[in-house]
Amino acid sequence: MSGWTLLIIALLGVVTLRVVGGKYLPRPQKPIWIILTLILILLGGVFLTIRSSENLSDALRRKDWPVATGRVIKAEADTSGAIRPIVTYAYVVGGRAHVDSSDLQAPGFGNKTKQYELAEELIRLYPVGKEIDVHYDPVNETHSVLIVSPSWRIFGQLGLGMVLFAGALFFLLLPRQKIGIKLN
Repeated sequence: MSGWTLLIIALLGVVTLRVVGGKYLPRPQKPIWIILTLILILLGGVFLTIRSSENLSDALRRKDWPVATGRVIKAEADTSGAIRPIVTYAYVVGGRAHVDSSDLQAPGFGNKTKQYELAEELIRLYPVGKEIDVHYDPVNETHSVLIVSPSWRIFGQLGLGMVLFAGALFFLLLPRQKIGIKLN
């Protein structure tokens, strides 16, 4: 089942529950601006979940990519934003030389000292001249990766998308109740 099919089913489910639930389950109606906001959050969650699911599928397919031997050309810390290691490497596929770079899936959050320490540690693992395994896309040889496992970013986006979707759906279906405090 594709992501778009799931999106259509989810939206039809929300609409059906709102229409049928309004007829058979007596409850006060939420203001329209709340409903529209929750629907936008729900759609954002669905979009983020679908997009990150596709990214996860792509990342899992990388494990089947062919491997070429490459050599590290340059390894340095990029300090233009979040401090990350950048490893530039060269590899040959079918007699053609290619050059690419990787941030080694280093996270871009945390304090600057920790980011710098992590970048330096990863750079030490990839000294200039070291032979490395390069996984390249068989369809587009210029696209390559050093690490084939899915990055933390994909799982973070997937989790956030699911939380947004589930939270918005919960509040869309939750009846509005007035909570009153009775004082003697």
